[in-house]
Amino acid sequence: MAGKVRRLALPFVVPAEDRKKAFSREMEMAAVFLLAERARKKGGGFLKRKMEGERLLFAARFCYPIWLIPWGEGSLLFDGLGASSHKLSYDTLPDIKAFINDIEASAKTREAYSAFLSDRLNFFKNFTGEQEKEIKGLVTDSKFLQDFSVYLKDATTLRKSFVDRALLSPALDESTISSIIQDLSSLRVTLEEDVKNLSRAMKLLSITTENQVKAIHDRIRETHREFEEKIANLRSSLTKRASQIRMRYDQEITVSTREIERKLRRLHKERVKLERTTQSTNAKIERCEAEIRSCRLDKDETGELRWREELETCRKKISMLEKGIKDLDKRIESATASKKQEISKLRSKRDERIEVTMKGVRDVEAARDVEIRMGEQVIESLEESTKTVVDQINALVGAKRAALDKLDGLGISKRIRKIALVYLPFYLLCYHEKLENRYAIISPSVAGSMGILTRFRGAFGAAKAKLLLQPRSKIIATLLNRLVPSIERNPVFEKETVDAGIKSNILRTKSLREKTRRGLEQLEEEKWISGSESRTFSKSLEKT
Repeated sequence: MAGKVRRLALPFVVPAEDRKKAFSREMEMAAVFLLAERARKKGGGFLKRKMEGERLLFAARFCYPIWLIPWGEGSLLFDGLGASSHKLSYDTLPDIKAFINDIEASAKTREAYSAFLSDRLNFFKNFTGEQEKEIKGLVTDSKFLQDFSVYLKDATTLRKSFVDRALLSPALDESTISSIIQDLSSLRVTLEEDVKNLSRAMKLLSITTENQVKAIHDRIRETHREFEEKIANLRSSLTKRASQIRMRYDQEITVSTREIERKLRRLHKERVKLERTTQSTNAKIERCEAEIRSCRLDKDETGELRWREELETCRKKISMLEKGIKDLDKRIESATASKKQEISKLRSKRDERIEVTMKGVRDVEAARDVEIRMGEQVIESLEESTKTVVDQINALVGAKRAALDKLDGLGISKRIRKIALVYLPFYLLCYHEKLENRYAIISPSVAGSMGILTRFRGAFGAAKAKLLLQPRSKIIATLLNRLVPSIERNPVFEKETVDAGIKSNILRTKSLREKTRRGLEQLEEEKWISGSESRTFSKSLEKT
């Protein structure tokens, strides 16, 4: 696998966009020396001075290992020293296979399937638990990934071993990285299987419910057919009986009506006779009154008395006739009411007998409606329960897909073809005093330009060193600065680092110091330092 690993080197310094001149290797060495000396002598500034009388033991260029691993459509970043880590949490599902087996087992009968849905109504309401997996070395900080992705554009393929810098040996070797990737791949497969199994369970549940509903609809149609045939036969026989009952009662109504009507005709006839008698009596009264007036004119007292007696008799007769008519009216009204009441009573009895006769049909129709309604209620229950469970499964599928998306998006969007070990450069400064070492980091930087603003600051004595080399990424600097406590805590690691730093010290040999001196001259030419500062630093250089 070693032959498959591509090695990439990142530059320590890149020129700022407004910098016109190249920033040479000599200038880089001089700038690092300048920063180291300023920190050692004055404290503050770029690096905070902690003690007096320190000696710069070394200023060495180191390389921090970063693994770049192909992953899906992008690439994963691993901190080669394992200082970073990421916890992946994923939810555990209920036993999907058991759920599927229960669907298949209960699908044989409607009752068993309904009971199954009722029992499993909240089976997928929540995950059964959560598991965490710590991925050692995995870098997921979005700002770091963003800055590193941009930084990676400046990388070059390393074909030879470094001779001027120290390499920090990865705590995470290729086999460890391979094992981690296998674990991540297994987790991805598990998430995909979860989505697949959940989708399968959801599909099987929906199909099974559809089949059950179809079977119930078929049964409802069969029930309609069976009952309609039974109702038709029953209605045919009972309708004949009901017709006979209707005929018998209609005859009774007819007889009763005729009898009452005969009585009414007789009463009306008597009333007519009384009315005619009343009319003739009224005519006689008028004649009597006329005769009385005539006798009065003729002064026939005897005749007048006779006619007055006749008039009185007629008036009494009229009173009796009117009373008789009133009595007849009451009897007619009573007979009419009796007729209506009798007809209504007979009709009510008839309808009751017919209803009792046809009750068999009503009972069968009611039994049909009950059975159909029960089937419809079962359908409603099955569909409602299925929707509840399907919605729950859909929610879990969404959560699992979100977890997949999160897993796929852990790294950077740029995808490399094969595994790469990226060397992230930085300078480690080591100061020594009284058997103790102090360490400081200079992270990858951007070389500034001596613009008008920088010259203006210089006129007021502001330290230009901070403007000369500015960290290109705060988050990358944070990662590198965490290396100092690691060195101080681990004596073995400290010894290895110090030994490597001394061997890679940029001031180790006379020729290296000469390059640094030339770099100081170039910085002086660009007005980053004054002539006196250049001479002072050159003298300090000779003493190292």
